Amino acid sequence: MPPDDDEAEDQQQPQPKGAHALEGLVVGSYCHDVLLRGGRVVGETLGGAAAFVSNVLDAASPPEAAFCVVSKVGADFAYASAPAPARRPALLCPARPTTSFHARFSDAAASAHAPDRQLRRVHACDPIYPDDLPDRPFAYGLAVGVAGEVLPETLERMIRLCRAVLVDAQALIRAFDAEDGGVRHVALEGTPYARLLQRVAFLKASSEEAPYVGVETARRRCCVIVTEGRDGCRLYWDGGEARVAPFPAVQVDPTGAGDSYLAGFAAGLLWGLSATDAALLGNFFGAAAVSQVGVPTFHPKMLQAVKRILEDKAIPRSSPCINGAFFTFQRSIMHDELHASLEEAARLMHDQPPPATENGDGIHSAQEPTSGC
Repeated sequence: MPPDDDEAEDQQQPQPKGAHALEGLVVGSYCHDVLLRGGRVVGETLGGAAAFVSNVLDAASPPEAAFCVVSKVGADFAYASAPAPARRPALLCPARPTTSFHARFSDAAASAHAPDRQLRRVHACDPIYPDDLPDRPFAYGLAVGVAGEVLPETLERMIRLCRAVLVDAQALIRAFDAEDGGVRHVALEGTPYARLLQRVAFLKASSEEAPYVGVETARRRCCVIVTEGRDGCRLYWDGGEARVAPFPAVQVDPTGAGDSYLAGFAAGLLWGLSATDAALLGNFFGAAAVSQVGVPTFHPKMLQAVKRILEDKAIPRSSPCINGAFFTFQRSIMHDELHASLEEAARLMHDQPPPATENGDGIHSAQEPTSGC
C-alpha cells in the first residue's frame, strides 16, 4: 500500500518553518441535526462529522498536535455565538442555509447490521471547493463530509496537501433523493472517488456501508476499517485483517459514533500506536459518543485517565508524522493490556457533567465547533 513515487511526491511535502509537525486538516461541514421519534422532535443539536471529529481530536490528541477545520455554514447557523475555547468561525455562505438533517429513530433496538434511524437531508449548504483549503502542507487530513460537500477534486487536493489522508466512506457514497432528501448509498466503484483510493491511507465504513464500499476490492488499495457497533470493528488491508474488541456503552443517540471513532483512531496514530491498537481508541470514543445526544461532553477525569494511558503506552516517533508509507497494521504485544486499561477508563463515561440545556424529551446542545484555519 505505500504510494508510488509520483504519489509520494504529492503527499510528502516538507513542513514549512514554524508549522506544527503534527498539524491536521479536517474537511467537512457543520450541520443542524433534528432528532425525531414517534413523529415528535426530541432533540435539536449541533451536527456534522466535523463537529464530532473536532471534539475528539481536541480531547485525545498528543499535546504537540494541532488541527484546523474547513467547514461551511449559512447565515442561519444556530451555534455561531455559543462560547467555546479557541472558537474560530466556519466559512460563511450568506446565500445558502446551513446543512440540516432530520433523523427519524425507530423504537426497536438496532443491530450491528441494521440502521436504527432514517436520515433525510432537509437543507444543503455550498460544497467545499479545492480553493477553500489552506495552501500549505499538513501531516494528515480527515475527509468527513456528510452531505456531499467534499467534492472529488477537493479530496484530491487534500491528498496533495496531506502526508496521509483518512476518509469516512459516507463522504463518498451518500446520495440524496431529489424530492424528499432521503439518504441512500451508491457503489463506491461507480463514483469519481474510486480512482483516488490508492492514494488514501485509511477508509472507514459502517457495516451498513461496507457492501457499497466493496471491502475486498478496496483493501488492495488502502486499509479499510469496518465499524460494527456493539461488536467493535474490523480492519482489512492487503495481506491481513484484524478484529478489535468493543467497549460497553449505553446508547442514547448513535449520531456521531462513526465520526468519533475515526477521530479517536487518528489520535491513536498520532500517539504512535499501530493501526490495530489505534482502533481500540476509535472504539473507545465511538462508545463514548453514543451515551449523549449531540456532540458529547467528556468527563475530565475520563480524559485524564486516557491521556495517562496513552503517555504510558505510546511509542515515541523519530519522525512525528502519520505517513502512509510507515504505518504498522498488526496488533502490538501490549494490545490486550491497552484494551484493559481503556476499559477501566470507560467506567467514567457515564459520570458526565450536565449538558447545557435539556427538557423532558431531549437536549439542545450549546456546544460550538472549533473551525477555521
